[in-house]
Amino acid sequence: MSREDDPPDVGYKKPPQHSRFQKGRSGNPSGRRKAAPEQVQLDCREIVLSQLVPMTIGGKRVKVTAREALYQKLLAMSLAGNLRAAALLLKNDGLNDNKPDTDRPLTEAEEEALIERFFARKRSAETGGGDE
Repeated sequence: MSREDDPPDVGYKKPPQHSRFQKGRSGNPSGRRKAAPEQVQLDCREIVLSQLVPMTIGGKRVKVTAREALYQKLLAMSLAGNLRAAALLLKNDGLNDNKPDTDRPLTEAEEEALIERFFARKRSAETGGGDE
């Protein structure tokens, strides 16, 4: 008799074949813990940076958000000559004047000029000419 014909071993850590794997049941029921969702971490940061803190601005004691206080401090450090603070302030500046104005819709004249340039390039490509 060969080993293939022998009935499978049953015993400690060797359950019977028919009950080893059950459909719809995980082999690791508790499983690995899921990571904290990113949204919770963002909410925590938002809560901390939205707290009101007292600050002196222009000789007056005012309450501002922690985010605004940090920007005020970065501005003060930048004006005092700290180049790293200035770089950080400009990097995080959401209202940077150097950014293109993407929110502004095109005027009719700008839109017409844009369409005309497109058609001119299209015509020159069809006739074999170079770009403008």
